[in-house]
Amino acid sequence: MTRIPSPSTDPAWFVARLHPGDERGVAAAAAVVNAALGHGVLTVGWLLRHMRDDQTVQFLAAFPPGSMTPVGAALARVVDDEGYRAFIAPMPDGTLSPAPPSADGRRVGILSAMAVVPSMRRGGLGTALAVQRTAWLRERCTEAYAMVWLRDRPACGDGVLKTAGWEPVATVRRYWEQASVAGDCHCHRCGSPCHCDGLLMRLPCTPTGDEGVRPASTATRWLSAAGA
Repeated sequence: MTRIPSPSTDPAWFVARLHPGDERGVAAAAAVVNAALGHGVLTVGWLLRHMRDDQTVQFLAAFPPGSMTPVGAALARVVDDEGYRAFIAPMPDGTLSPAPPSADGRRVGILSAMAVVPSMRRGGLGTALAVQRTAWLRERCTEAYAMVWLRDRPACGDGVLKTAGWEPVATVRRYWEQASVAGDCHCHRCGSPCHCDGLLMRLPCTPTGDEGVRPASTATRWLSAAGA
């Protein structure tokens, strides 16, 4: 676990990056996400396998001082072609570009999950996690997306993400339905099938390199043309 420096002086929590060797910490943080968003949203086995490359997957957890019981967690990742196809598969045709990232060298990031325990909500922790994950994605990606659960209004993350610079794109009806039917996840509101809608959000990214500002990617140009 690596503690992340924060400008916040709030003594109620600190944020740390988890490592694959800390299986107990990873499991506890995954449990925070699954308790908020539904069983199976994150699995420990998947996390331990993919966290080995911290340039493509990073899992954060928040802890109260003097405690190793997480009170919040957030996962961000850079997806390959397969991960991108899985992300857009439940969306209606035309919501996002069907072109895989490898088609034009895009680096697509996903804010996969973010959750805060009820007792710590509305205190700035969700915003801190969103800001950390947003900065990580901006550094690595040409475009990034998140799918926000709309059924849980008291804990909905769209306001937190808007504060961090994310923009709404579209509401996707029953986004998790097929995953719940397949047994990949289980909604604690609906069970299976899940009828919850998702709000697709986009992080505007302006990647730069030695050559200066890069041209907009295929998906970014497509979204602009579509008026998203």
